[in-house]
Parts: sequence; structure tokens; C-alpha cells
Amino acid sequence: MLREPLALLSVYSLWCGLSCAVWTPPPFQPQPLRLSDPSPVDRSPLGPGAIEWVEARFLRYQTGLAPFEVRAVAQTIVESSETLGIERDLVLAVIHTESGFHAFARSRVGALGLMQIMPETGEMLAEELGLSWEGPETLFDPTVNVRMGIHYLAFLYEKYGSWERALAAYNWGPMRIDRRLRAGAPLPERYVAKVTGHLQTPRLH
Repeated sequence: MLREPLALLSVYSLWCGLSCAVWTPPPFQPQPLRLSDPSPVDRSPLGPGAIEWVEARFLRYQTGLAPFEVRAVAQTIVESSETLGIERDLVLAVIHTESGFHAFARSRVGALGLMQIMPETGEMLAEELGLSWEGPETLFDPTVNVRMGIHYLAFLYEKYGSWERALAAYNWGPMRIDRRLRAGAPLPERYVAKVTGHLQTPRLH
């Protein structure tokens, strides 16, 4: 449960590379991306065309989803990203990096779905967001998965104040990143570079 001792959350984050804490999203305050090199600009449209724009990005890949499911995922991405102030380009780049847009992706360590969430983390996020949790298969519901993943990205950005650190923590887990920061060690760069590279991929635009 989310309210169990922090030690339990630490174990989860060390083991699966993702963790969360009880967090209430701040008021909607869209923030520009702060990736230092390069510095991408969100090129997705605002307003009525936003859902169609995201939907079109998904339809360029083998998602394993029916068209109506792709539509629902696109709507969830638009609504969640607007609510939490995260650029849709970044969300799509993370999905590209994590799963290649395949809704039923499963990593060798057990991360599941579009945004590759570990079941233990998914259960905690489900409780935090008031979502129904029916076991790990819940993470193969693409709308649930992206809602959790966007919420978690927003939490990490709020925690670290920069996308370099937030993305590194999404991949490595906050506890490991915190240790590196305390030790003055450099942040791992490979994952951040992959996300940044996908931000520049013409296929996303």
C-alpha cells in the first residue's frame, strides 16, 4: 500500500527501477522541456486536433491495439498531459523508448505495457490514482498504463526539477539516482539520450 513504511517503497524502487510516493499533482502549470542537448519544442497541436495528432503517431507503429483502443489511448494522453503540464512529444518519446508503441510489451525484468511499468509500482499507482487493480494484467490496459506513466513522470519532474534527472529516475529508480547525486557521480546518460533521440525522430512528427 502507498501508506506503508518508506522502507518498503525503497525496496520496490531498488528492485524494479520505478517507485512512487503519495503525491497530489500541483495546479496545472505547463513547463517547457529542459533537456539541455538538444532542446526540443513540442510540435503537437493544441485544441480539437490534439487527439487526432496523437492517434496518428500511434497508427504508424504496430501497437497490437484496435483503432478504437488507439483513439482511447490518444485521448488519455492528451487529457493527462494537459492536466499535469507535460508535453505530449515527451510522453510519446518515452513510450517509443520503453515499448516501441506496443501495448503488450513485456521486458525481461517484468515491466509491462506501453510505458513499461513494474507490477508492484502499478499496484501502488493504481491505489494513488483511485484505479481498479486486478493484478499485473491491469498494466496491459493501455489507457490505464499511460495514465500511470504520465502521472509518474510528473511526480519525478516535480521531485527533481529537471527532465534529465526525472528521466534517469524513471529508468533507474529514484533511490539509485539519489545515491548517485549524493555521491557526486554523473547521471546515467544512455536512457536520456534515447528519449531525446526519439524526440527528434521525424516519424513522431
